[in-house]
Amino acid sequence: MKDFSRPRERIQFTIDGDLFEAASAVPAEILVQFANQFNDVSTKSSSPDELFDALMAVFELVLLEDSYTRLRTRGRDRANPVEIDQLSDIVLWLLEQYGLRPTKLSSSSSPGPVSPASGMSSTDSTPGVASTSSALVSTGS
Repeated sequence: MKDFSRPRERIQFTIDGDLFEAASAVPAEILVQFANQFNDVSTKSSSPDELFDALMAVFELVLLEDSYTRLRTRGRDRANPVEIDQLSDIVLWLLEQYGLRPTKLSSSSSPGPVSPASGMSSTDSTPGVASTSSALVSTGS
C-alpha cells in the first residue's frame, strides 16, 4: 500500500509582535479559490475599500479563525494598524508557502532586495516583496 500522507508544518507570521497562523494545509478546492481570489485582486483596479475587502476575503480562506479575526480588527485599528501594503506582502508570502509561486511582478513593483543580508542564508527569512497597494503579482494560471 502507498501512503500519500504528508508532514505538515505550521504556517505562522507576525505583525508588530502579534502572531497569526494560517492553515498548515489547504484543501484543493480552497487552494484554487485562494489563487483565484488573489488573481482577481491582482488584476482588478479597485478602490482602496474594495482592495481591502478583497484581501480580507483571501485571508479568510486560509487563516485560522482567531488569526483572521485579529487581522480584520487590526485593519481598522488606528492605535495598532496593519497597512494594506503589509497585507499584500503577506498574501504573496502565503502563496509561496502553499507552493503557488507568483510568476510575474507588476510594472509598479520593484524586484525587492538583490540578495539576503550578509551572514544570512536565503532560507533564514523570506525577503519581503516590494509593497504596492493597487497591483499585486499574477499567478499566471
